[in-house]
This record gives sequence, structure tokens and C-alpha cells, in this order.
Amino acid sequence: MRPEPRLKSNRVGVLDIGSNSVRFVIYELFGAHFSPVYNEKVLAGLGRSLKASGKLSENGKALAFDNLLRFKTIADAQGLGELLIGATAALRVAQDAPEFIAKVKDKIGLDITPISGEEEARLTAMGMLAADHRAQGLAADLGGASLEFVQVQDNVVAEGVSLKLGPFEMLGSSPARADNFTDKDIRAKIEKKLGKVDLTPFKGKALHLIGGAWRGLAAIHQKRESYPMRTLQAYRLSPQDAQDLAQWAFGAGREKVLAWPGISERRAETLPYSGYLLDMIMARMQPSVVIISTTGLREGLVYDAMDPKLRERDSLMDGCRDLARGNLQAVHFADPLYQFLEGAAAHFPAFFPAENENRLRQAACQLAGIGKGLHPDYRADLVFDDVLYAPIAGLTHQERAYLALILFSSYTGKSLPKNSTAVEALLSDEARLYARTYGAAMRLAIVATGRSADLLSWFTLSVQKGQLSLTVEPSNSALLSERVAYRLEKLAQLSGLSVNKA
Repeated sequence: MRPEPRLKSNRVGVLDIGSNSVRFVIYELFGAHFSPVYNEKVLAGLGRSLKASGKLSENGKALAFDNLLRFKTIADAQGLGELLIGATAALRVAQDAPEFIAKVKDKIGLDITPISGEEEARLTAMGMLAADHRAQGLAADLGGASLEFVQVQDNVVAEGVSLKLGPFEMLGSSPARADNFTDKDIRAKIEKKLGKVDLTPFKGKALHLIGGAWRGLAAIHQKRESYPMRTLQAYRLSPQDAQDLAQWAFGAGREKVLAWPGISERRAETLPYSGYLLDMIMARMQPSVVIISTTGLREGLVYDAMDPKLRERDSLMDGCRDLARGNLQAVHFADPLYQFLEGAAAHFPAFFPAENENRLRQAACQLAGIGKGLHPDYRADLVFDDVLYAPIAGLTHQERAYLALILFSSYTGKSLPKNSTAVEALLSDEARLYARTYGAAMRLAIVATGRSADLLSWFTLSVQKGQLSLTVEPSNSALLSERVAYRLEKLAQLSGLSVNKA
């Protein structure tokens, strides 16, 4: 039986104590949406000496203890109450883990008793679903000492499995040495452990990669490919690109990976092994696509502790509402705006399947007005960038660019923002046109009503026989100004309709 929901406020602190890093995150919650407002980690390397001694690293224990004390002090000062704690592989297997756990509980007041490998797999998958409930396939979470596999299908998390396949577990305190990847005995040991899980049933399905080492490889790939967005969540690689990256990381590119700018030495030394392991997984599974997830155990702890009724809400809509908070016009205008446009919008061209297109349109309406207070000369471009990189869940990179372009087009008639590379790389000409069309419809409604939900009810926007009409009662005909008529004409042009001038 799952415990009762533990989240009693809109802020919660999470401690993730892994074999390589100790991280403290404070999340702010808004409905089903939550985002980090404080995020700090220390690469303590608790599991660095596990292979050689079977014990926790002495330096790692000292670093972890000092930082746990610091994090607890911050949490108390913030009034966070009970922290959600996920302690993993190193504290599960180290001979001296019970002694360290007892010291932390006695001196700091934190219970860092580790969760099981199976529970870690489940919570990791829950975190992935928190970012996008549409996720399907096999999740693989690589830490310093272990690798967890768990299947996610139709918003259901299957029972997971934990394997002692982390870099420190397999290669010890020097996991980046070149000879690690040519040693046949090491490869045989990895293959043997990996063989405990049959990956062939997942052939042709998505492989979701979770964990800092794989995120590091993905960041390098984005830089090497001049990818237009520096957002790792939902970053997709073709099987060939993923395998090429993996083999380069432990082979010809190993030295470059170890010296990569912006990646700490302690993180970088785990990247060649992460490529080595990924190469073996790819060969066994043959996935259809590889997708990076920046959410995992920490987010899973939060999501799991939520009231189940909250988890039923759409985190994308809650995230958009959160982004628009403080703008009362957007709060009261969003739902009426979507409903006002809904009938005519059914005749607009759509790039995504109907359910998803409508979901993105609804999200756009929730964000209507987030440019309040921005200089009009720069507002459209600033809003575009805000939406493109907003910490909201439930979006692929293509959907994110599409949504950002809708909002951009709700402020301007320009076809592309100044920061156009993401649009040009991720959206076809058709997709750009369709996003601009809905943005123009939003702009028409805003111009006609001055963002008044009450005035929206005075107008009717409709399409009949290929003709677009905006009508009001004759007594209110003054509302149909030349500027409104101009916006109606522009919308008709974009949507492939004509204006009914009767």
C-alpha cells in the first residue's frame, strides 16, 4: 500500500544521495506542475572506492556529511519541513553504510536509509512521467554504482530491475582509463550482468536515458551538432546518432570528452563508460529512438508524494498557468479565449493530430498576455524565448517551438523571431504557417476586445463555406473598427479562407 500524500504546502525539498553526487533541490508546486527554485549538487563520490574496498569513500563521506548538514540548515531556514529523501546504490551495498547512516541521523537528524533498487527504478519512471505522461518504452537510469531498467506503458510503471553496472562498481575509482574499454574481461563482466535483463522485447521501442552521465553526453552531442536549443529534456537522437555518439565517447573522442568545457572533471570521467554501456544496450535492444530525460528519481519522489487527484491534472496547463501568474488579464481571459476561438479554429490548418493540436492551442491561450510590461518593440521576441525555454512539462522540442511561435505570432505579424534557429530546424514551412495562424487568431481576439472576457461574448467568430466572419449585434457595430477588420483579413489570409464582408 502506498503511503498517504505527504505534500502539505507548495514548496518541498528533496535530497538525492547517489553513488557519485549528492543533490538538494527545492521545488515549487502549482497544481500538477512543479519546478526547481533552488538546485545544488556536490560530486561527493560516495561510491568511488566500492570496487576496491567494498566501503564508502572516506573523502566522499566527509563531503557528503558536510553538505547534508548544510542542506538541512537551508531547509530548516526555508521552513520546508520533512524532506523527501532518495538514497541509492552506494548506501545499499557499502559495508560501512549503516555506520554512516546512523551518524547522519544522530548528528544531522536526517534518515538516509536507502531505498531498494526496484523502488529506485519505479520512482525514476514516475519522475519521467511527471515530465511527460505520454512517455512510452524502456527507461534506463545510470548512476555511479547501479543501472535501473523499468518499462513505462500507457502511464503505468512496470516492476523495475536494478543491476550493479555503474562506472565505479565496474571500473573502480579510475573509470575513464583507455584500457578499460579494450579489456575483454571487463567487457565480459558487463555483458554478463547486462544479460540478466532480456532487452529483445523492447526492440523498436523508445529508450529513455536518465542520469547525469548520459545527460552530459547529450549536451556534448548538441554542441557538436550545433543544435539550436540547449534544452536536454526530451532531446531525441536517432539510433545511429546515439550509437555513433556512444562509440566516439569511449573511443576516438574520449580525450575530448574528458576535457569538455563546462563539464566538471568528476562528471566527465564517467562519460566514456556511459557511452560504452549505451553501445551495448543499443546493440541488444535496437530501439526506435533514444530520448533524454532530465527528470528521474528526485521528480519521482515529488510526483509519488502528490495527492493522486493532482496527478490527474494536466501538468502542461498548470505549468502555463504558473508561468502566467501575476497577470490577472491572462488568468481571467485564457479559458474564454480558447472557447471563443474553438469553433473557427476547427477550420484552421493543424500540424499535429487534433487532440494534441488542441492541447497546444489551449496552452497558448493560458499564456496569453505573458508579455505584459515588456517593451512593445521587443515583446514578441522576448515572449518567444520565454516560452521556448520555460520550465513546463509535457512538450517535445518540436511542440515547444510550435507553442513559442504561436505566442510570438499573437504579438506580431513577422514570420520569424530574431532567435529563429529553433523554428527553422524543428518546424517545417507548414508547421510555421499553422502556428502563425492560431497566433493571428489570438491577436484578433485580443485587439477586438482589449483582453476583456466579457467582450468576447459579444463577438462571434465563425467559418461557413470557406468564409471567415466576425460579427456583433448591430448596436455594437462600432467595435468592428478598421484595425479589427485588418486583423480579420490577416487571419483569413493565413488560414486559407476569405473574409465574409456581407
